[in-house]
Amino acid sequence: MDVWSTPSDAGRELDDLRARAYGPHPDIQADPTALARLSELEAAAHIASPTGGTVTESGAAAVAYAQKVSDCVETEIGPDKPAHASGVAAVVASSESPPQSLRDRLTATRGGLGSVVAGALVVIVTLVYTMAWLVGPHPDATLQPIDDPADDAVVLSMLDFLGADADPSTVRGYQSYRGVEPWFLVDKQGFHCFMIIYRPSGVDGANCVPPGVDLFADISVDGTSADDLSEGLPDGSVIRFRYRGDSVEVFLYPASESD
Repeated sequence: MDVWSTPSDAGRELDDLRARAYGPHPDIQADPTALARLSELEAAAHIASPTGGTVTESGAAAVAYAQKVSDCVETEIGPDKPAHASGVAAVVASSESPPQSLRDRLTATRGGLGSVVAGALVVIVTLVYTMAWLVGPHPDATLQPIDDPADDAVVLSMLDFLGADADPSTVRGYQSYRGVEPWFLVDKQGFHCFMIIYRPSGVDGANCVPPGVDLFADISVDGTSADDLSEGLPDGSVIRFRYRGDSVEVFLYPASESD
């Protein structure tokens, strides 16, 4: 049969079959002959359209798939097996719909647009932290927690400094630096206390603040300081120990030689 012997008739027939297949009340599933005819007309419309268009590679793939559906209808679908037009519908939709760009696909839905915005925010936050790290001060040393419990000398130094407010059960120590030891505890009022202990003189620098407040302790270097503490630092220099919870950062602030 010549599909396009009467173009207007074939076009009307194709429109009718499409309405039966894709319209609001599809009934072509129960008509294998009509389904096969629809596949035939769809394939013919893509191969030789009345406007003289040519078949693209994707169009040729769609035609081949439509023909495959038609073959399945003719050989396997019987009166007791209702046909389904979803395969043909997918071919027609994919061949007629223009390809979407990546941006269009990402922003087509509210969720996709939200993902794009969230990704952009992550990139911006990462850049801000990176720039802050590059231009901000870097610690001269980072001290890790120690497993050893506080000995009597440390506990007595803390009790002497804080008095009855000290809670020895919360004491936590960190690695020593230039002969001094950073220690942390929570007092009975809930304040976080951080102190630097130099044996055998006791507490050399201390600070207690409410939870959530930046916690640090400073010690000064002068002519009376021990050699290991003042090595390479002129008088008037300051060593700051900043408490970070899982570590202690050390910053050196050397005094100028003219001071």
